[in-house]
Amino acid sequence: MRLLSIDIGSTWTKGATFVLSSRNDLRVVKRAARPTTVDDLSRGFNAVYDALSADGKPDQIFYSSSAKGGLAIAAIGIVPDLTAEMAKLTAYSAGAKITHSFAYALSTADIAALGNSNSDIILLAGGADGGNTHYPVENARKLAKANLAATIVFAGNRAVRDEVERILDGRDLVCVENVLPDLENPNPEPARTAIRELFLKRITTGKGLDRIVTSTGKEPWPTPYALFEYCRYIAEFAPEFGEFVMVDMGGATTDVYSVHEEKNLAGTVRRGLPEAKVKRTVEGDLGMRVSARSAAVAARKLDTSESLGADPAFSSFVDRVSRAPETLASNPEERRFDGVLASANLVQSVARHSGRAHEVCTAEGLVTVQVGRDLTEVPQIIGTGGYLSATANFRPRDSLSSLGTDEYGKRVLAPLRARYLRDPEYLLPLLANVAAAHPAAAVRAGLEALVENH
Repeated sequence: MRLLSIDIGSTWTKGATFVLSSRNDLRVVKRAARPTTVDDLSRGFNAVYDALSADGKPDQIFYSSSAKGGLAIAAIGIVPDLTAEMAKLTAYSAGAKITHSFAYALSTADIAALGNSNSDIILLAGGADGGNTHYPVENARKLAKANLAATIVFAGNRAVRDEVERILDGRDLVCVENVLPDLENPNPEPARTAIRELFLKRITTGKGLDRIVTSTGKEPWPTPYALFEYCRYIAEFAPEFGEFVMVDMGGATTDVYSVHEEKNLAGTVRRGLPEAKVKRTVEGDLGMRVSARSAAVAARKLDTSESLGADPAFSSFVDRVSRAPETLASNPEERRFDGVLASANLVQSVARHSGRAHEVCTAEGLVTVQVGRDLTEVPQIIGTGGYLSATANFRPRDSLSSLGTDEYGKRVLAPLRARYLRDPEYLLPLLANVAAAHPAAAVRAGLEALVENH
């Protein structure tokens, strides 16, 4: 059986043809890539499709997209570390990027920011079931008066669902179960499903994605959603692989995924939400090209010698690649600059994804307070994306060794000693698409393709 998979990225549209054998093994038989045609995504898609199907039509086609700006969501909750955080995590796991995150009552400035954000969806959460009723209702009233174009998904306190529906009557509204019905039982799946359905039904229109849907008879996956599910499939179909962190570094964003089971340790008190086994965060300000300027700011903060700040060649390179994201490093100096940007992206994104810990003196002695996930013992990091896939001498351990404590003096619980496995053929996003129908084969092919950077 011939399977064709295409991923429409912010810079490149890439694809591969696989053969699925009777033994359920996947083998790559052809690759193709073209620059993403941002004005009409179907042109770049069709060019890759035609190149891959020249030898015969595929039996099945799969595709995903992170172009057209991706899936943009504004998240609203009440308590920053609880319902507001749960709204963010739900949006991330659905493959979205967060344009804004708000807690408590929306202000006039918040409403103005929402109006300027071009968010596709507003995820309105808040209040455990039977808990706070004031903020979800008040925020619904403010959203009704604002008359924003975004679809609103209400996933808050079920006690006020009828009132929220009445307030937002006539607006583009979808109501689902509470993302946090009580503090011990997060419930992201109904909202994730609603977000994905909205992406498929409404947000694929424009920039040529609707034409791709018509020509293929299939709808796209958001690329981050596909990779999130792929990480879940690795845990399910290859449990012997163990825990891992995956970093997908693109031109505009750096996505971090982790598969990790939190352990209860004596002397450690956990704060905040329970940690899911699979987690995704995305850093929209960290990337190799479109977001190179903010990556350069991060790089200069990590540069203890301050040599980068005084290097006009580095500044010139950053400005050039930001304006022309398709630019490839063409000489040793530019390749060194790419390495600097990649190190900064990796350190900052993994640090933000990781938890924090600090010690507190109590009447019973010294206690460790932990917020977020402890990834210090995770044994492996997987690197995928243009630079990470292509660079054989990049070693995350060298970059991550700079992580100790954050600006508040709290320990960053990042994987400092993990081995690094690279996706040299940049197959993981393509296999993530295929995994929707053939998860075991796609997982096996992806893990076999990884190589270790020593």
